[in-house]
Amino acid sequence: MKFKQLIIKEFKETRIQGVVFAAVLLFFGSTSVLMQKFIPKLVPENLAEAFDPSLTAGLADFVGNSLQMGSIVAILITIAALAGERESGTLELLLAKPVSRVQIVLAKYFTRVAYVFLGNLVAALVTWYYALYLFEPFPIGKLLLTALAISVVISFVVGLTMIFSARTTSKISAAFWSGGISLALAILPTVRSPYDLISPFKYGEIARRTLLGEITLAGYMGDLGAIIGFTVFCLLVTLFVFKRVEKIT
Repeated sequence: MKFKQLIIKEFKETRIQGVVFAAVLLFFGSTSVLMQKFIPKLVPENLAEAFDPSLTAGLADFVGNSLQMGSIVAILITIAALAGERESGTLELLLAKPVSRVQIVLAKYFTRVAYVFLGNLVAALVTWYYALYLFEPFPIGKLLLTALAISVVISFVVGLTMIFSARTTSKISAAFWSGGISLALAILPTVRSPYDLISPFKYGEIARRTLLGEITLAGYMGDLGAIIGFTVFCLLVTLFVFKRVEKIT
């Protein structure tokens, strides 16, 4: 089995998950600006005065919702990558084919990451339309760079989840561990810990800063590179764990 065929197989088997992921990003991400505009009209008049609809607040919600919900769903669509194959007994059949473990790991990772980038791209474009139609013109370039940053952060979550999917035989266990560690890493930068540099989510601030124009191109590329570095490390650990576990079993 060639790597291309392995990729096609993964897309066929995960297409429903991909559609769900894109739909979640579209709903929670792109509707953030929409809700900013219409919330004052949906609440009682005595509460409407407390809301001050603004494009800035809507875009901030777009970043926050996309990162939070995108990370949660990324875990859910990744936990079965290897643990699911092991649970169903299809992993042995896959390993019996002329395909390396590296190809298996990369195919499963890149398939899910493709959904991440596509979902964020669509959400960014719809958000830009809402901003233009409901508020005021906003540079589409900034939104696309923000969507790219969000996608890279969520891609790290996919890579982290791959480690536990390779280690365990249970999807629930993989979800528990990847969710717990992702949450811990996300909290670390907020408590001003001296160890916050080990958290990819510290560099995830790149998304918000890009949207507000508070980052230079060099800073953008540097932070993006840091997150990608963490992701590559996760994939290397996944491969090591996958080889070790399968050798033992």
